[in-house]
This record gives sequence, C-alpha cells and structure tokens, in this order.
Amino acid sequence: MWVSKITEEDLTDEIIDRLLFEGLEDTGESVDCIIVLGSIKATKYRVPIAVDVYKSGRANKIMLCGGALRDFPEGKFIEAEHMYKRVLELGVPQGNIIVENTSKSTVENILCALVELQRAFWLNKVSKVLLVTATYHMRRSMAIARYLFPTHIDIIPCPADDDNTNRNNWMKTDKGVERARGEALNIIRCVNNGVIPDFEI
Repeated sequence: MWVSKITEEDLTDEIIDRLLFEGLEDTGESVDCIIVLGSIKATKYRVPIAVDVYKSGRANKIMLCGGALRDFPEGKFIEAEHMYKRVLELGVPQGNIIVENTSKSTVENILCALVELQRAFWLNKVSKVLLVTATYHMRRSMAIARYLFPTHIDIIPCPADDDNTNRNNWMKTDKGVERARGEALNIIRCVNNGVIPDFEI
C-alpha cells in the first residue's frame, strides 16, 4: 500500500503499526556520528540510548539537535543545551559532543545536522550516521534524512522507546493512540505535500 493512498479512515491499528514501526531496527553497525533529535523528553529517553551506543564504541561523536526553547523542570533551556548537560553527566567528553541549537522542526533538525556534519567531518568523508529519536517518530525522521542527506551517507535507525508510544503498548492508552495516529497522519501529509517521497508499507 502506497502511503499517498492511505486516508484517515484507513488508519486501523494494523496500518498504523506497519507505518510507524515496521523494519526500523538498529543494525548494530559502527557509524561516523550519532545524531540525537531533540524534544521535551529527549534527555530522558533518547540521550541514554545514544550514550550507551557511544560507550559501546560504535561512534566517536554525538550530535545533539534542537533549537526550540522548552520549559523543563529545571527551567527554560534550548533542547540541545539541555541534552548537552545530561550527555556530559553521563561521561561523554566535551570534545566528542557536537551541539546543533538552531533547528525548530524535524526537517530543520536534518538540514542543520548536515551543516554540522560538514563542519566536523566534511560530508564527503561521512559514510554512516545513527539517527536516535522516539520510536514512533523514527519513520518520518528517517524518510526526511534519506531524502535530504547525500546518497553516499547511510542512515541507521536507533529507536528510543518512551513509556506509552512504543510498538507494544501505543494502542493501550488514549495518549498512545493520539500520538501514534497523529504521527501517522503527519507522515501522510508529508508525502502528499512532497516533503518526503511516497513509499509502500
């Protein structure tokens, strides 16, 4: 089924599951850089996953993306700066952290990450990156990255489960259903608006 042909009425649990979660497992490959997309909960769910990957030796650099100003329990912080503080606390040396603190959306995360990759490595010398984001947000993030990144760079997914929107439990709560359904509709809109190419599920 092509995503462009899916209507809101078609969004059964099975279609949402395939659209958001199918075939997005981490392959375990070594990469040039781990890219963590920001959110209000990124420090809780995404950063620990990224740091574990870093400490396993699969990458020497972590990039933290997100320029939105958020209200955290500790006060107002830009997403990337809030993540940066936690990454340091978890033992990653300052020199191995790249901070991208201007992007305000997923598309901008990817575009601004490209600029930072160019500055840190030169894009022609980058062959693989690992993309860390919430599991339900991974399909759209991967599609945007694969569309906007140079074709010689492989993007490996590294999903980070949250408490109520992972593959095993999203359909069990109203909040999980709302998030998953909203993300599915967002993907369909992105395809129909030409933000990402159409694809089959």
